[in-house]
Amino acid sequence: MEFYKGKGEFWDKGEKPILDSDIRVAEEKLGVKLPQSYIELLKEHNGGILKYPKIFLEENDKERFTIPEIDGINFQGEQNGIGILASKYWINEVGLPESIIILWGDYHSWIALNYEENIENPSVVYFYEDYLSDNEKWKQIKIANDFDSFLRKLSRGYILDPKNLKTSFGRKTE
Repeated sequence: MEFYKGKGEFWDKGEKPILDSDIRVAEEKLGVKLPQSYIELLKEHNGGILKYPKIFLEENDKERFTIPEIDGINFQGEQNGIGILASKYWINEVGLPESIIILWGDYHSWIALNYEENIENPSVVYFYEDYLSDNEKWKQIKIANDFDSFLRKLSRGYILDPKNLKTSFGRKTE
């Protein structure tokens, strides 16, 4: 399994880079300081499809979750539910906690920066709909204590080693 190691090759496809001035305006609108490593990624591509889309949500989890993309800053999409500036829209729409900035979501699950515990260096959390609970709509799993730790947990998945594959039936090997 190949994990993201930092600098370069994070984005598979993405939007054009964003300017420092736009980042400052977005931080003012959101009322938070974005993690520096997230800002650096936005300067490469302002959101996009990931080269490292797999993550184990919990420490000893055997099932990986796929995060196909991470949102960037989209001033036009703020009211249409696109980009991190649309976080307040989605928080109100689906009833998520107010202390988050949404990085990705599909309406039933969300990856977000959580500023509840630390306003300087937010944790990264996963929210998913709890269909079994009558009094709690969303369950939460803390993926990482900070955005840098989250990045180090992203992987490409398994790389197949032909030596470890079983031969198929009817095929002779010598």
